[in-house]
Amino acid sequence: MMYDDIANNKLNPYPGKLFNEPDGEDLYKGLKIDYKKSSVTPQNFLNILKGNATGVRGGNGRVIESNPNDRIFVYFTDHGAVGMISFPEDMITVKQLNNALNWMYRNDRYNQLVFYLESCESGSMFEDVLKSSISVYAVTAANAHESSWGTYCTNDMHLPCLGDLFSINWMKNSDKEHINDETLEDQYDKVKRVTNLSHVMHFGDLDIAKEPVGWFQGMGNPRRKYVAKEPHRADSWPSRDVELSYLYQLKHTTNDVTVIKKLNQRIREIQKDRHRIKSLFFKLVNKLITDPNDRQRMVQQHKSVEDIDCHDEVIRMFDLLCIDLNKYDYALKYVYVLNNLCIELGNTEEIVNAMWKTC
Repeated sequence: MMYDDIANNKLNPYPGKLFNEPDGEDLYKGLKIDYKKSSVTPQNFLNILKGNATGVRGGNGRVIESNPNDRIFVYFTDHGAVGMISFPEDMITVKQLNNALNWMYRNDRYNQLVFYLESCESGSMFEDVLKSSISVYAVTAANAHESSWGTYCTNDMHLPCLGDLFSINWMKNSDKEHINDETLEDQYDKVKRVTNLSHVMHFGDLDIAKEPVGWFQGMGNPRRKYVAKEPHRADSWPSRDVELSYLYQLKHTTNDVTVIKKLNQRIREIQKDRHRIKSLFFKLVNKLITDPNDRQRMVQQHKSVEDIDCHDEVIRMFDLLCIDLNKYDYALKYVYVLNNLCIELGNTEEIVNAMWKTC
């Protein structure tokens, strides 16, 4: 499942090709995509996991037809926020994801499941929520409170960030090591060490980490020799700043006055949107909280998701009434404020009513 809007994008200087490292191989060649474009939805993703072929819409209809003896590996990458991960036109909340995993366990859909998640605040999808008793082991690119990072953001191919730091590191590790012998715990320790701009975390059934990586990512070829490549500069940017940082980079590498004018216009638009987004969250807090110290706490503290029902409903209503969280991904930076309000007030209706008056 992938949206598939890069390889054949008119802005791609390498038409029909896709790369995740400088001068790397074309990853698009021969790629088979089961679900793309409008079929990349939360509903399809969850139904694929559950093996519910009648529930999927679009795509080729494939689902995971698993049984109690199977091991499943899931890798997901997109934007995210506290207690949610993004899809092109929608989202999955911590409530939805963990409900799906719990359902799979109760219905004997796997023996062990490993979930690698790349997104900002990805740790919040599992922290204090994922049960250690359901045979799921989750590894995240960041903890519950911080950004994940794009990497290879400065490259000779004149492309924006080619990959994500955590993802590039675990994929490189899987390519380099003998994954028939290397354990998930070994991979976690190595990837955590080299992913130096965020805190790689793991959750759930940590006993699964003693199993070989190859049991989940595919048994490696013991005869294959890893060919080390020349090291490339790996400048990294916070994921939510990639577009803005790329625009500044383009601005400093051109002398074309017309191009610079267009870049400056887009930069001003982004900065204006960011100011508007931040102000809206603060206005919502002020509408609901009267004490100045409590207001300050609402916009400063970062907590795990405690009330998954309030969190789920409040985020969806904010997306509906206030800001399209998929169109303006900078707004994801402040979703933690909504989580704080749920924890502080414990009243979904009160928070939503304030949105009607504020947005």
